Amino acid sequence: MRNHVATVVWALALAASAGAGEGEAAQAPKAPVTVPAERGELALVVERSARAEAASRVPMRLELEAFGGQVSVKELARRSGTVRKGDPVAVLEGKDLERALADLRTQRDEARRRLEMQREEQAMQARQSDASLERARLGARLAQQSLQLHRDHESAKAMEMAELQLKGSLDMLRDSRDEFTQLERMYQGTSLQTETKDIVLERARRGVERGEVYARHAQRDHEIFRAIRHPNETRRIEDQAKDAALALEAAELGSRLGQVRTMLDLAQAERGMRDLERRLGDLERDARAMAVASPADGYLVLKLREAGERLSPGQEIAEVVDLGRLRVRGTLNAAAMRFVRPGDALQAWVPARPEVRATAVVEEIVAVGSPEGEDAAFAFTAMLQGADASVLPGMEVRVVARAALPGRVLVPSNAVSSKAGRFTVRVMADGEGREREVRVGAADGTRTEIVSGLEPGEQVVVPDA
Repeated sequence: MRNHVATVVWALALAASAGAGEGEAAQAPKAPVTVPAERGELALVVERSARAEAASRVPMRLELEAFGGQVSVKELARRSGTVRKGDPVAVLEGKDLERALADLRTQRDEARRRLEMQREEQAMQARQSDASLERARLGARLAQQSLQLHRDHESAKAMEMAELQLKGSLDMLRDSRDEFTQLERMYQGTSLQTETKDIVLERARRGVERGEVYARHAQRDHEIFRAIRHPNETRRIEDQAKDAALALEAAELGSRLGQVRTMLDLAQAERGMRDLERRLGDLERDARAMAVASPADGYLVLKLREAGERLSPGQEIAEVVDLGRLRVRGTLNAAAMRFVRPGDALQAWVPARPEVRATAVVEEIVAVGSPEGEDAAFAFTAMLQGADASVLPGMEVRVVARAALPGRVLVPSNAVSSKAGRFTVRVMADGEGREREVRVGAADGTRTEIVSGLEPGEQVVVPDA
């Protein structure tokens, strides 16, 4: 704008001089002032405002792990000020916290006793299972021995004895018949008394009749033994062996399942015990947290007002600020972004403490800016070094960034005109000035860098001051 005004003033001066020459000889217009574009070094200085803040802040919050009841302030031990680590800050109290602790301790003790009883029962059940399993093994072994003995000896013996018994009955019948026949032959033609004869023969006849009955039943018994009783006995012994083997398998399976079931029950009881111990530990830590102490050395900023105040979960009680380590937070403009990098040390001074000089070492620069007038602002943080204890968080800190850009094409800043984002300079060539669009770079307040559109040595018009 100043360049434009200078051009207008120059034009008005030319017109005035032309009008004043009516009575005199016309004079030539005054030649414009020009300077050559030069290649040189551009020294940039960017000064920005920032705020000091504590680099280390330890918040103290109401963070309880198990207790969900109402918590309030019982007593404030101190106000804001310097503290040492472990200094008491406040005493809190939780409604029914002691009762909840007592209940959990009782539950923990009962669960511990039940767990001990369960372990003893597990040991007894294991011994009983071992004994039952041993009996089942013995029964299976004896049943298998009986089956093997029946197959190897008893079955054949029973069949042979049955044959012998039948044969004995039949032999007795034949003997009785032979004896009766012999007696009849003996008594034929004898002189024995008829009565004696009749007695002897009748007795022999009855013996034959009994023998026939015995032989008939023996024959039937033998048939039944071979067809039914002997096969049934074989099946019974085989079934006993199978039942004993199944009983052993069931006992082994029952023993394994019992062990698994007992282990699961015991594991569940142990988990319950651990859960109670964890809950009790959390609640005991909550009880200890009711005595609030400073977590570090520094300056305490208390955020509680008075005793009796109710607190919410996660509410900040206080914070401890390390005043010995300060950070500055502010923004850089686009010009500073050309040369300031993380790790650079910037000069810093504090308007409230003009005598303090310090250094701000850049930690981070956010590469995405936000609008700031016709420029842009880029957030940065830097560690403040060399400041004394008189610099406190919240104070304004001015940071100064300096850089030298060599080999740049430079012209006076007032030679550059700007309109609607378009930059131009007036270039003199062959005694005539022409507007030329250029692309500008950085400026130090008196000189401006021409990035393109102008070569070193070309003459540019500088408006009169």
